[in-house]
Amino acid sequence: MPASSPSLLAPKGPPGDMGGPAREPALSVALWLSWGAALGAVACAMALLTQQTELQNLRREVARLQRAAGPSGKEEGHPWLSVREQSPDALEAQESGERSRRKRAALTHKQKKKHSVLHLVPINITSKEDSDVTELMWQPALKRGRGLEAQGYVVRVWDAGVYLLYSQVLFHDVTFTMGQVVSREGKGRQETLFRCVRSMPSNPDWAYNSCYSAGVFHLHQGDILSVTIPRGRAKLSLSPHGTFLGFVKL
Repeated sequence: MPASSPSLLAPKGPPGDMGGPAREPALSVALWLSWGAALGAVACAMALLTQQTELQNLRREVARLQRAAGPSGKEEGHPWLSVREQSPDALEAQESGERSRRKRAALTHKQKKKHSVLHLVPINITSKEDSDVTELMWQPALKRGRGLEAQGYVVRVWDAGVYLLYSQVLFHDVTFTMGQVVSREGKGRQETLFRCVRSMPSNPDWAYNSCYSAGVFHLHQGDILSVTIPRGRAKLSLSPHGTFLGFVKL
């Protein structure tokens, strides 16, 4: 009896099971690749959606800033430019304008420092019987600069220039007329700058009246100014709101 062949003796599997164990790993790899591709597509779609949302937010923010800037933030219909985007001519014009502004500010500050101001209020009066006049002694209530100086009954000018002078005296006197004289003494001569005359009531209870006058004068260095009342023992108010003397350099 002939020997049986090994191939004939080996068990036979089912007809449809041709190489089954070898195909299972390949199928698993294909499934994983399909899932990975699907997940990647989903991630890309979500990233694209997020970028579109951020882009829309940025567009809305730019539109809001442009509306808030208004016409001043644009020039000839174009959006405002940053410093780097501006032309050299525009930058030079801005720098020139800034320099001019600083020069004007410095000049204005310098001019203000030169404007002397002196406002005086009375602290005492003295009557001279021999000359029939009453003089007022002053003290500064407001002072700026060093162009003027109060010295007792007179005011001395240290800085020459054009000044506004004003004077007021509040009288309480029954003499029919009262008033004051503002005079200047300098360069060996004395002159009256201005005078004020006011009628007074005869009733002592009503005998209140103020006399105010002002003028613009060119004062010289070394001038001495004073206020006198051409009446001996004149009755007047020493209140700072009723009687005062002032100088403002123009």
